[in-house]
Amino acid sequence: MNKNTKIYRKVVKRKTSINYTRFALVCVVPTTTLLILFLLMNKIAQKANNSTNNKQITTSLPDINGSLPTPKSTNNATIQPRINPTISVNKNNANIGQININDNQSEVWEYTANVDTNMRLIPQEDYKQASNNLSKDNKLNSQLIYRVNQQNFKYTSELQTKVNAIVQFVNDKRLPTQHLSVSLIKLNSPVCCEYAGYSDGTPRFPASITKLFWMVYLYGLYEEGYLGKGEVSEKALRKMIQDSDNESASLIVDKITRTKSSAELPPDEYQEWYQKRLALNNFFKAAGYDPINISQKLFPTSYSKNDSPTGADLQIRKDDFYPIRNYTTTRDVARLLLEIEQEKSISSKYSRQMKRLLKRSLKKEDWQNKPFNAIQGFLGEYLPENAYFASKMGWNSKTRNDAAIIASPDGKHKYILVIFGDDPSFYQDKTVLPEISRMLYEQMTQ
Repeated sequence: MNKNTKIYRKVVKRKTSINYTRFALVCVVPTTTLLILFLLMNKIAQKANNSTNNKQITTSLPDINGSLPTPKSTNNATIQPRINPTISVNKNNANIGQININDNQSEVWEYTANVDTNMRLIPQEDYKQASNNLSKDNKLNSQLIYRVNQQNFKYTSELQTKVNAIVQFVNDKRLPTQHLSVSLIKLNSPVCCEYAGYSDGTPRFPASITKLFWMVYLYGLYEEGYLGKGEVSEKALRKMIQDSDNESASLIVDKITRTKSSAELPPDEYQEWYQKRLALNNFFKAAGYDPINISQKLFPTSYSKNDSPTGADLQIRKDDFYPIRNYTTTRDVARLLLEIEQEKSISSKYSRQMKRLLKRSLKKEDWQNKPFNAIQGFLGEYLPENAYFASKMGWNSKTRNDAAIIASPDGKHKYILVIFGDDPSFYQDKTVLPEISRMLYEQMTQ
């Protein structure tokens, strides 16, 4: 074989090898891409199947001086002017979000809901399934309910105008109003209780505002004798409410539900554990708080030694890709604060104790140098230092929420304001809640 023949064969061999490689890439890359797309679409389809039916329904506008109806839902809203008094809402487990009327009441605004809150609700079957697997002791415990009659809020166009101004302010700051919820109650009005809201029936992640509900549940256990006074230390309770301490909150959840964070549990043990946690929801659902889920601990905690849930605390979320998380509405948070303020929550004695825990000083020297305080970046920061302020805030890197009872120094003007900003942009903007609160305070006290 001469030299030229050898060189020719080497060239042919190399070209053949390159062609095989190219052929493999042509086949493998599209196949892999299609497989990835298939898996992604499958996940999206599963999420869609779990979402609520978005079928639109229409309800008539309530009497301006009457109470809001209890319709089924609303969510991310787009504003469209309408002369005809109708409201377009979506069919799920939330209440209606808002009804807009301008100052002269000549034009009604329709809010058309675009429902996709990314909030997965607990299936009702879970409550039934879990309750069938209870021990006698837990069946007794599950009978504890929140014994407060649901109040009818009185919708007023005057308050709605103020809520509309809040929504417009948020919109002007280029923050997403579709991830905003607002509830406003006027406390010292002749008729109880004047109310207005925006997306106030949309279930959203409350973050540490969940601790407000855990506090009420704890006092309910005290009142009914299910838990001895002192079984939860006053120090732990104060740290949970005043400092929003997750470690104290975790210990309190363990005590009031008789559960503990643990490794993943087998089915029978998990159902027993799950029902004990669901008792927190049942307690409030019996009084009309719905949708609600306050059954999950908040992370991170040094108590858990983890930055995120593991074991049973992960099982309760059901799915990493589309987990069930805690949720409630601004309307229900405002209602709970109202019941505490009126001393109807659990008992007048325990309501007064709760108000003392929620009350905060607005003097800068009392909060300015305190890390993770409940004033800076929230509803109290720009208020007068001598104003009355009782609150429970909640936040993480994706949300900024606050719920407060606010009054002028002379007590002549008093109201409840609850705001959920369920988007990272609200967390990043540390002035939006203080600015809203100052604007509303000036309007309410004029």
